[in-house]
Amino acid sequence: MGLYDELASFLAEASDEEIHLLSGIMKSLKNKRENTRSSYISSLMDMHLNIIDEHNLEITIPITPLLSNTLGMVHGGLTATLLDTAMGTAASLTLPEGSAAVTLEMKVNYTSPGTGKFLRCKAEVLSRGKKVIVMEAKVYGDQNQLVAVSTGTFFIIKK
Repeated sequence: MGLYDELASFLAEASDEEIHLLSGIMKSLKNKRENTRSSYISSLMDMHLNIIDEHNLEITIPITPLLSNTLGMVHGGLTATLLDTAMGTAASLTLPEGSAAVTLEMKVNYTSPGTGKFLRCKAEVLSRGKKVIVMEAKVYGDQNQLVAVSTGTFFIIKK
C-alpha cells in the first residue's frame, strides 16, 4: 500500500482530533521546509523564540494532544526537549560564528504537571568558559506555575 492509499484509508476512519493533529504535523513539515534553521522537532512542537538579551531567552509552545502523555499532561521527555532546546539556543547565542554548543550534561526536576494552553521556558547563561557553558532553564505553565527546572552544561564545538 502506497503513502496516498495509507493516508486515504487513515482519513476515512480518523476522528476530528486525529485530523486536527495530522493537519498540525503537515503544517510543521511545511514550516520546517521554509525555515531551514529550525529543526523538525522544534517545528513539530511549534516553538516560538523570544530573545531577551545576549544571555536570556524564552521559548513558548502551545500544549496540544500531540504532546500529551496518557495522563493528559505534557510528556516529560518533551518538556525536557523544550528545556534542552532553550538552553542550547541561549548558549549558542554567546558564541562566535563557526561555533556551536552541544549538550554535555543536563538535569531536570519536574515540579508540577504541564497542563493548560501553553508552556513557557526561560533560559539563562550562568557561566561561559572557553570550552563549556553552564545554563539554567525553567518551564512555566499558563497560570505561571513552575513545571520544571533544569541545569545543563554545554560543550563548545566548531561547526
